[in-house]
Amino acid sequence: MAGKKSLFAAYVPVTTVSKREKITLFLVYAKEVAPDAFVSYEEITQRIYGGAKAPGAKSLEVQGVKNTMSSVRRSLMAEPYLCGLATDPIYGARATTGDGDLLETQMVRASRGLKSAQSMFTGTADLIDPRKIPNTPRYKELKTWFNQSVQPVVKAISSTDFAAKLPPPKRDPEK
Repeated sequence: MAGKKSLFAAYVPVTTVSKREKITLFLVYAKEVAPDAFVSYEEITQRIYGGAKAPGAKSLEVQGVKNTMSSVRRSLMAEPYLCGLATDPIYGARATTGDGDLLETQMVRASRGLKSAQSMFTGTADLIDPRKIPNTPRYKELKTWFNQSVQPVVKAISSTDFAAKLPPPKRDPEK
């Protein structure tokens, strides 16, 4: 940022809310000022705390902002914002600007996370032999849950049809 005035220099931080809400409010503001522009985590930190200059990338404050992004995503997805969060380890973060942007960024990421969770869920279920679960009060409810709920879900999400629908289409990076 040296020698260059930031697009977000006019932002006035809100000091009476949590760090999550400070970041959320700033990203919503940034979306209005510069749609589709990523804001570095250093500048996000500077703007939400009202600093004269951005802290270093390895500072505790910047790391704290980065660590808050998953709760910021949930905050942005709720009323009144109803948007998503696009993040990039190099360029920073930004609020999404519309349904297409949300689909391209957050939905693609969510599908990858679902694929990972699916693998963990089915892999764990595959290790369990319900016939070997003791018939004791300790395991009674869990065994019933496993047999009646988990196994049908595993069957459904293990199908080739389900797996084929999860990955987003391959895209031409030039588009």
